[in-house]
Amino acid sequence: MTMNIGSKLVSKLGSPNSRIPLAAKDIFNSAGYTYFSYDAGGKIEGKDRLVDEVGTGAIWLFGIPAYKKLIDKTIFKKAGISPDVDVRILKDKDYLKQAIENAPTKNIFKELRKAGDNIPKTKALTMIKFGMSIGLTMLSYFALTKFKQNMTKKNIEKEFLAKQIENQPQTLSPYNKENPIFSDFTIINKQQKNPSFGSSNLSRVAESIVLNPINNMFILDTCISGERLSNARTKGEFSEYGIKEGSFLFFVYIADKLIKKGIETLSEKLLKCPIKLDAKFLSSNLAENILNNKSLQEEVKEFSKRFGKNCDANALYEYIFKNQNSTIVEAAKSSGIISTIKTGQIDTRKYIDIKQIQELAENLQKFISSSTTSNNTKSYLNKIKALKVGSTILNIGICCLFLGYIVPKMMYNYRQEHQNGKNDFHVKTEYEKELAAKHAKPL
Repeated sequence: MTMNIGSKLVSKLGSPNSRIPLAAKDIFNSAGYTYFSYDAGGKIEGKDRLVDEVGTGAIWLFGIPAYKKLIDKTIFKKAGISPDVDVRILKDKDYLKQAIENAPTKNIFKELRKAGDNIPKTKALTMIKFGMSIGLTMLSYFALTKFKQNMTKKNIEKEFLAKQIENQPQTLSPYNKENPIFSDFTIINKQQKNPSFGSSNLSRVAESIVLNPINNMFILDTCISGERLSNARTKGEFSEYGIKEGSFLFFVYIADKLIKKGIETLSEKLLKCPIKLDAKFLSSNLAENILNNKSLQEEVKEFSKRFGKNCDANALYEYIFKNQNSTIVEAAKSSGIISTIKTGQIDTRKYIDIKQIQELAENLQKFISSSTTSNNTKSYLNKIKALKVGSTILNIGICCLFLGYIVPKMMYNYRQEHQNGKNDFHVKTEYEKELAAKHAKPL
């Protein structure tokens, strides 16, 4: 199968398990807020925002993966357990047995055997890795916040004292002690407890949280949002963070799914073009072969009949492992649903989600059925690919528009409305009041 770089990128941008669309949204979000911060509060606020956005973005995107890799190289290595074995495989003895029996290499066979012989230990290590990676990433963020706030405080004080030396008049309103003082805030809430780790069987919800990288980032994001709100330096900053964090969580984790579902439904209903299949699959030779080969189409149909919603899971896993060159399995490989090693064989250490396989078969049937309305399969396939690319770009574009311009502009206007038409950096204003009171000459 051949697939170009463009289809891989579109696949990543449309994948619910990829960090690339999150990174794209974060870049636009950071650029928008930094621009409006420079425009509203000048260099000091702009620099404060730039350090916050760029630093937080780097920690948010790379913190958890980096710490997980470190834990894999240290704790897992010392324990003699492979971090590549998905603990969901260990829940079902029959599935584990098939995974071991169909291991593509001796090394993978040994890793699965070792994990299978030490199930409680493997699960406990997985939970520890989850908790530690988030905890260490949050500590990195706390350090960044401390650095940024100290940097901004020094810049404000430096500018204030320079103005004092030059005898420039200061038009400051009376200092209100009821407002949070810039120099007196806590970075870490000492009462916050670390997540507890256990080695009991993981529930579906726990599995989704612990093992899905995007859900890991969502948890990290909520922690960052909570830290920003609890440690806001002024009431105005608290309100702004409320708008910023709420919109970010919505457009990064919720809106794209709603938009995607809406576009896919419209495409299927109005244009009779199903576009739920992965971009990498649509760009592969297999997609075209299926449209031009009746036997492959019948194979997909028979698979759907045999392995419907209430099918025997172990029978489905057996089919997958024993028929690695079948149409469904090859389509699942190219779509990223089934992980493979370099030889193209299934990596049996990685969990295979039955629901995703069944949805793939269902979407393949719709793909085949809708092609019968076209006299030219190549033209039909090109149309599907174009719609897939367009829908993915549109989805990302809408989210980036809101995160990079509309919401920052709303926050900019919010500041003007609540500051009598001004758009000053309120953190700077509050600290200057404190400095003015501190340096005021006695009567």
